[in-house]
Amino acid sequence: MQNPFAYSNYVTGESFCNREKELSELLKYIKGSQNVLLYSHRRYGKSSLIHQAIRNIKGKKLNIDTMHVELYGTISEKDFITKTFQSLNQLESNLNKLLKSVSTALKNVKLNLSLDPATGATSVSPSFEAVNEKIFLEELMNILSKYSQKRKLVIAFDEFQEVANYSEEGFEKRLRSFIQQHSNICYIFSGSRQHLITEMFNSTKRAFYKLADSFPLDKIETKHYIPWVQNLFRKKNVHLDAESIEKIVARFENHPMYIQNFLFHLWEEPVKKGFSPETIKKIEYSIIEKRSPEHTVLWETLSINQKKTLKLILLNDGSNLFNADALKSVNLKTGSLVSKALSSLIKKEIIVKNGNYNIQDIIFKKWLKKTLSI
Repeated sequence: MQNPFAYSNYVTGESFCNREKELSELLKYIKGSQNVLLYSHRRYGKSSLIHQAIRNIKGKKLNIDTMHVELYGTISEKDFITKTFQSLNQLESNLNKLLKSVSTALKNVKLNLSLDPATGATSVSPSFEAVNEKIFLEELMNILSKYSQKRKLVIAFDEFQEVANYSEEGFEKRLRSFIQQHSNICYIFSGSRQHLITEMFNSTKRAFYKLADSFPLDKIETKHYIPWVQNLFRKKNVHLDAESIEKIVARFENHPMYIQNFLFHLWEEPVKKGFSPETIKKIEYSIIEKRSPEHTVLWETLSINQKKTLKLILLNDGSNLFNADALKSVNLKTGSLVSKALSSLIKKEIIVKNGNYNIQDIIFKKWLKKTLSI
């Protein structure tokens, strides 16, 4: 049987663990055409949740069209428009129908056909020659409006925080002016740089202020992992007891991607009855070692005070970092040096603050403990 655990791409179907409550809530927003701000730390499964919701919509044959737009790596309004145009084939897979529908809605924009090298799918993209670029956004949103007049739409903009870095003046305001007119579309704005994307929607100075309802995505509870893991391993005629699963989940602090990663490798292990503690340790060590080169590079880019502050976090479980004895243990002379280092590490998304300060990447955290002998 094919390994059912996945961690490098979108996870759906039987490989998708629970999230029944989140899927139910998300579907309510979609059916009601209400906008959603979906955010979490990196690799918590936001994109997989969106794709599983799309899968459920299609499986239940709901009268809702779906569209997912990946914005990661986009750097301009032009990129945003191109990516969204290229995603229109998700609404209409038949090329001739797509061209007819799009051409009917367009007034001033010509189209080019392009082939996605990854999927082989044909898509349309706008020709930017000799046309005022501001026209494109209006034409694009007009297409989406036309589609939504026929049936409900859900449009997910993944890694939407990229928009905040576009240099075009007034783009966010113009985009909002169109979105707020679309009463039959649910827009999902998804992002993993929490401080940036939440500021976009919660600051009174920003164009997207309160345009979407906040939907923070947390870790998956241990109790949901147990039946899911047992059911999948049962297909290999292997029984994993609840206690063993709890220990595995705890090792990776309930982080969805790293648990999937570990279970993928555990599945590949030859086994007759159960897995020994030595096997568990071997797999974890292997995962840490495989990422050692990139963690070494990251470590070498940090200042000496940032390195000391990371060690301070590890030694004190992220709390009481300004205690005199704690500072002395890592040879930091003043609390102001810690404050400056913490600020930099947060901006670099190496640490997060949830009450205490925590190192965001679980494997990097394990690598640091090993490297610093903590």
